[in-house]
Amino acid sequence: MLIFSTIRMSFANLRANAVRTFLTMLGVIIGISSILALLTIGQGVTDSVIDQLAGLGGNRATVAITDRTVKPGFTQGELSRFAALEGVEGVSPSLSSNRVLTLTPELTSSKYDGVYTISRRVMGVTDFYFSTYTKNAGMLYGRSISSDDVTHRTNVCVLGYDLWQRLYGNYSPVGEVIKINNTECVIVGVMNQLVGIDVSGNSSVLVPYTTAAQTFSMGLPSQFDVVIASSYDTEEVIGRVRDLCATLLNSPRGEGYSIVNQEEVVDMVVTITDLVLGMLAGIAVIALIVGGIGIMNMMLVTVSERTAEIGLRKALGARPGVILLQFLTEAVIISLFGGLVGVGLGVAISYVASVLIGYTFVFNPATALLALLFALLVGAVFGLLPARRAARMNPIEALRSA
Repeated sequence: MLIFSTIRMSFANLRANAVRTFLTMLGVIIGISSILALLTIGQGVTDSVIDQLAGLGGNRATVAITDRTVKPGFTQGELSRFAALEGVEGVSPSLSSNRVLTLTPELTSSKYDGVYTISRRVMGVTDFYFSTYTKNAGMLYGRSISSDDVTHRTNVCVLGYDLWQRLYGNYSPVGEVIKINNTECVIVGVMNQLVGIDVSGNSSVLVPYTTAAQTFSMGLPSQFDVVIASSYDTEEVIGRVRDLCATLLNSPRGEGYSIVNQEEVVDMVVTITDLVLGMLAGIAVIALIVGGIGIMNMMLVTVSERTAEIGLRKALGARPGVILLQFLTEAVIISLFGGLVGVGLGVAISYVASVLIGYTFVFNPATALLALLFALLVGAVFGLLPARRAARMNPIEALRSA
């Protein structure tokens, strides 16, 4: 019964100074909404990055030559040896360089009149690029580059979505011919628009990497991705890849090349995200502490203004514990309602951010509950000093000072 009457009296006192109560509550609202928004946005971005990395075709490891003087690149036969290793689902070498594209009226029907020339990135890829890395996008027109194209170094190409729209508008260019550095290439397909982490293919021309290496003089690929089958242990497969690298580069001590595992990249992303979020959350906690100091200041002012009330209640027999509970309840109510508003505002901010940034919105009730409990803790801690001052006040001195 005492607690209910205390709560009713606390609400009445807070309503009597509504503007002051709201301004005091504002610090808690800003602190809680900042903490919740930062944690929710950070978790959503991290989950989106991990999902996109996982969607690139299982666990990957990127092998790269770091010293081109030791070995300029990997030959087709050497890449085949990597692809044949136990546990390796496939390899995808990468070559890229800007080349001049030329569209002429006698070879192609682009949306431009006459001869049109543009410099664009040409990517040398394998059939594995389409079956693994862009499988979620698929082909808009035609077909992708096949293993036969890679083996026979055919002069075929696939256009990225953005480049296709720029050159041809909205019709299929399959079967038409463009010149890449004055070499004619038949367009065999157009990719759907890529989304996610690696969207470089959208504005590029994709050709067989063997054609890129020899016909377009890009040299041997010095880097390639290894996709590891999900049924195999990642470390064991990477160990086989490392042994083959040491053999091919004659480097038993692992010099001249690097192997970066996708899991290491994911761990690095999570670590960096956690560090940044921890720093930002720390700043938000400082804002919340400032809000707690605001609660303490307001309650100290309230105690001074209500000195006569405190003295009268104590003279009528109110125990110090009842007085302490009264003022502590008011501080907790301010922090509770400020926390509730802050949680709602934080969720709204993180949802709007997910729409603008493009990550998946994930609401974790446990995070909201933890933020709310922290707000209550701040209210209780910073409201304790004014409440104790009121509880320890001498009733005679209080009535005399009034």
